[in-house]
Amino acid sequence: MRAFRTHFAVEENSELVRKRLSRRPHFSVHDAFTVLDATNTGYLTINDMQRLLNEHRVFVAPKDLNLLFSKFDRNKDGRISYAEFMEEMHPKSTSKA
Repeated sequence: MRAFRTHFAVEENSELVRKRLSRRPHFSVHDAFTVLDATNTGYLTINDMQRLLNEHRVFVAPKDLNLLFSKFDRNKDGRISYAEFMEEMHPKSTSKA
């Protein structure tokens, strides 16, 4: 039961962040993707995520980084396309938060 509660709490918090970002007038999912894609490959790798986190002094265990990456990498091809990134960044519900 504890694992389910933790999972749902994380998902709820993620949705709140997505909604807050969507209400920011100057936030752009495209710009965020472009910043992450420093090598201009058109997709994101786990190294891109690691670099961004390290630049912001967020240090995570490899297991946690892999979990975060797999959340975005929907088709499990080892890279995050713009479509996958956009899908994960947009709010999932239409209710107000």
